[in-house]
Amino acid sequence: MEQKSTDLRPDGAQSLTEEQQSTAAEALARAAATLVVDDPDGPVFALDFAALLGAKVYTVAAQRGVRGGVEMLRAATGAVGEVPDDVSRVEFAVPVAKAAQALGYDWSKDDNRRVAEAVGR
Repeated sequence: MEQKSTDLRPDGAQSLTEEQQSTAAEALARAAATLVVDDPDGPVFALDFAALLGAKVYTVAAQRGVRGGVEMLRAATGAVGEVPDDVSRVEFAVPVAKAAQALGYDWSKDDNRRVAEAVGR
């Protein structure tokens, strides 16, 4: 289905194909899962999160055979926004999960429902 100019999309996602947007959304969902599971009470740092999200975008894109990693990473990063200071990884997983949903990720179909529950879905 082709995007119409009136369709609402998060900032940075306007130039993505549906497949790229779906890939970015899944990468965000996987990043949220990692934040919840790996040292959830530890701090999250902007550089660490950028590396984590970049790895997730690369992994999901490679599995799906989707090109445009830089564009997908920019859209995913833009959907999340700034990494706040003094926030735990599990707390930051909430806006990351919401960004995934804003890009079209369907948490109801996720096998990892504990992540959705942990971020208050």
